[in-house]
Amino acid sequence: MIKSRFVLAALAVVSLSACRSSAPVFTAVPPDPALAVPGPVVLTVVNAQGRQTTFTRAGLAALGLVTFTTPDPSRKNEAHTYVGPLLSRALEASGVQSDATLHLVAHDRYTFDLKLAALKDVPIIMALKGDGQTLELRDFGPVYLTLPYHAVKLDPNLYNGAWVWQLMRIEERPAAP
Repeated sequence: MIKSRFVLAALAVVSLSACRSSAPVFTAVPPDPALAVPGPVVLTVVNAQGRQTTFTRAGLAALGLVTFTTPDPSRKNEAHTYVGPLLSRALEASGVQSDATLHLVAHDRYTFDLKLAALKDVPIIMALKGDGQTLELRDFGPVYLTLPYHAVKLDPNLYNGAWVWQLMRIEERPAAP
């Protein structure tokens, strides 16, 4: 009798553990005074109608900050902690469609076309801080597009190139019909 109660209790614990939702992909963080300082434009977003929206670091931070720790393919797949707004928030504020293709442009003129339709539920952070330090042009900043490789299985052959550091411009390309 005692043995069967123990087995039932153990099964109940295992069942409850299996029902728990998985850990969140990102965590919301409070405003960061270091990111609220007025400064120059660090990112320009152009929607399909040609309307430009510019963001300072403080303007991006005002969209709400989140964080995650994830392996970074640009940095030997070592885990790093990033803080910044979700890409989706900046795109929404700029009138960019959620299924568009984004033409990403870095300061060094590196470009990458990112199809959002395939990443509908993937939270992408536009990192302003890495490992507690404000990102500057000399170290992946001021804006670094980071994907949640720790939580979402993405094909590195397709998405490693989307880890755009020194991101300065996003242009919407309409989704193909």
